[in-house]
Formats: sequence, structure tokens, C-alpha cells
Amino acid sequence: MTVVDIFTAEFAPNRLAEIFNERVLHSHTIGKDGVHPAQFEQNLNAEVQRIFERVHAGSYSFTTFKQKLVLKGSSKPPRQISVATVRDRVALRALTNVLMSVFPDARVPPAHHIVEEVAALIRPLGDDYSFIQIDIKDFYPSVQHDELLRRLRTRVRYKPLLKLVLQAVSTPTSAIKETRPSTIGIPQGLSISNVLSSIYMLKFDEFARSRFSYFRYVDDILVICPTAQAMRNYRLISGRLAKIGLECHRLEDKTKTKIVPLSQGVDYLGFHLAPRVTSVRESSFRRIIDKVMTVMTGVKYSASHAKTLTRLNLKITGCVFDGRRMGWMFFFSMTEDLKQLQRLDSFIAKTWRGLGMEQFGTPKRFVKTYHEINFNLASTRYIPRFDEYSTDQKIDLISTMMVTERVIVANWPIERINRKFFQLIRKEVAELEKDITPVS
Repeated sequence: MTVVDIFTAEFAPNRLAEIFNERVLHSHTIGKDGVHPAQFEQNLNAEVQRIFERVHAGSYSFTTFKQKLVLKGSSKPPRQISVATVRDRVALRALTNVLMSVFPDARVPPAHHIVEEVAALIRPLGDDYSFIQIDIKDFYPSVQHDELLRRLRTRVRYKPLLKLVLQAVSTPTSAIKETRPSTIGIPQGLSISNVLSSIYMLKFDEFARSRFSYFRYVDDILVICPTAQAMRNYRLISGRLAKIGLECHRLEDKTKTKIVPLSQGVDYLGFHLAPRVTSVRESSFRRIIDKVMTVMTGVKYSASHAKTLTRLNLKITGCVFDGRRMGWMFFFSMTEDLKQLQRLDSFIAKTWRGLGMEQFGTPKRFVKTYHEINFNLASTRYIPRFDEYSTDQKIDLISTMMVTERVIVANWPIERINRKFFQLIRKEVAELEKDITPVS
């Protein structure tokens, strides 16, 4: 298919309606216009027709993105996240689909794959090799629009597509009314953000991979090279990045930018990577302790101990939902440091006893989950597979999570049972995703 064919197919009214139902309907995110997905659904046919007509006429414009600030730590400025309206999220998702079809090599690889590659590469090496870890300053805000368009034009000449991309990256993000377009940067948090940043980096990635053992996840770069060449390679990489408007944190800044021998190891994508062992990064370890502690101490305010135990078990095991493996243990299942998992299990068991909760059941265990994921995933019943739940199982879970008598839920229409089950699981899954983000 040509670029025009792909663009036409993704922005057809029926396809836009599919995108809304699959990717937007069940969220609760609201943009600056205050329109909830449920309200948008009431006029879905008219809304997707509006997107279709304006995109093809070249007159589509995005509403100013709502600003959301995410704290990164007491000593760091918050990260600005852009929140689009429901209509714009549909259009952006269609645009993302087009770009991923045209630039399949710009798909962000799963963090797991990168960690596996790095771990296998460094295992037989010694300190005659070093890590070069590079952190790019303000990556998304530094992307130059003219340079991005040059990258896009290597494969795209279709003006409506190029114009729509430029409209998206130029739309300002603001907590107040803002009319001035952005002249630099990619808004963070949109469906299109990662693929555009990857397209921007394609030429640099090609250069780096031809010279080094090079890995990149968004703005986190890792290179493994002979120690004698490390400083020269660092200067070469930082110089090439500067040519496309990207600045590295300096080695002397005491940031994530560093050159260290392999035996010292580095924290990368949530893991601590060293030739001897791959383990969970200490901050990731503390993060899950905080998460399970929040669930357990919430028992004081919960109307149901069964609900608390269900939520705690889900934090421990994760789940399979909508065909995806979700949760902290799935992400960190390649750890080789089982002592960390044993410490987690001991902490949970001790805290659970201290809260006097033994009479209401025993929490599941991280070590058991690790073994089920790695050696028995196809047949395990230890990890919930919500896609395979029967109606009776759905009723049980709804009753537990809503602290409602089972007989009441059992009398609901099947459509209501399925809808409520889906809503409850979506909410819990969203929390599981937060447990492993940010991984960098």
C-alpha cells in the first residue's frame, strides 16, 4: 500500500469509529474541552465524519493540549504531559497508525528485549570493556520541527499527512488558554509522541549501530565498548547528537551520563545490569514495596478485607488481560536475583501478620509468581487470566471489589456484568502499569 492508501484507510469514518471504541471509549481522560468519552460516543458518527472531512480538506486543527505535571522527585522539575481532547486522541491514534506503517523501523522495542540483549552481551566480558550511559537533556522539548519534517520526507510526500503531523507537534500545551503555536519540541504523553521521536532518531541510530554495541530506549542511551575507546566514543556520540539539536548531560554533572567499568554495573530500564547478575534496580524495588504497603495499610479504611487481599494479590502476580501480560513481576521476570523476591515475600508476610490479617487469607508470593511466569505460564492458575473468566467468576470478582452481595450482582443483565467487570479490571490494570513506569 502507498502512503496515500494507508492514510485514507486509517482516516475513513468506520476506521475512526473502531479506533474510538478500541482505544478511547473506556478511558476517563478529559481534555481542555471537558468532553468525556461517553459524551463523545453519543454523537460518534457525526464526530468521526467531522474528523474525516477536516483531515482530508487540510483544515483539521488540534485543541490546545491540557497540561498535566508529573513529579519526578524533590530535586527535579516536573515532567509536562500533554492531554488531548477525545476527538484529537482519535485523530492522533489514526495518525500514529499511519506513521508506524510507513516507518515500521521506528517502533519502540520492548524494554525486555533490550535488557536481554545487553545482559547476554556483557556476561562474558570484563573490565577491559565499559558502559557509556548517556542521558539526553529535555529530549522531547528539544526536537526541531524542521529536522523532523526532513526525516518524514524521506518516505512521505503526501502533504495532508505532513501538515497534520506539523499541526500536532505545533499545538501548545497549557494550563490556561494558549494560542501561540509551539515552534520546537514534541508534546509528551500523546499516542504519537514515541513514534515521532523514533523517526527523529532513525538516522542517528543507524550511525551509532554501525560503530558500537548501541542500545536506546527513548532518551536513554547505552553503549558497551572497549574501555580504552570509551571517552573518544562519548565525545563522538555527544557531538553527533548536538548536530540535531540534542544536548547530553555532561560526565561531570553527576547525572545518569557516565562511563563505568562493566563490573560496577549500570541502572537501565528498571534493572541493574552487570556481568555477574541482572537484578531489579533498587529504586524499582523500593517502588513496589511502597505500592504493596499502600494496599495493605489501606485495610484500615476498607469495607472489605477480601477486597484488600484481592488487590494485593494482583499487585504480586499481575494478570493477563486483553491478550497482554500486565504487572510488576511480568516486567521483572528476567531478574536473576531471587533473594530480592524472597525479601519482598518476607516483608509482605510480616506486615500482613502485623496488621492481624491472617484470618482473612494468605497473600500470594513473588517467588512463586516468578517460577510460574518462567516455567509454567501456559497452564498456570496462579496468575489470573481475566480474558478467560466465566460469568460466575466475573460475578464473584465484582461482588468482592464493589463490596456487594453476590446475589445482587448475579441478578444483573449479562451486559451489565460484562461492562462492570471490564471497568473494574481496566482500573486495576492501569494501576499495574503505573507500578513499572517510569522504567528509565
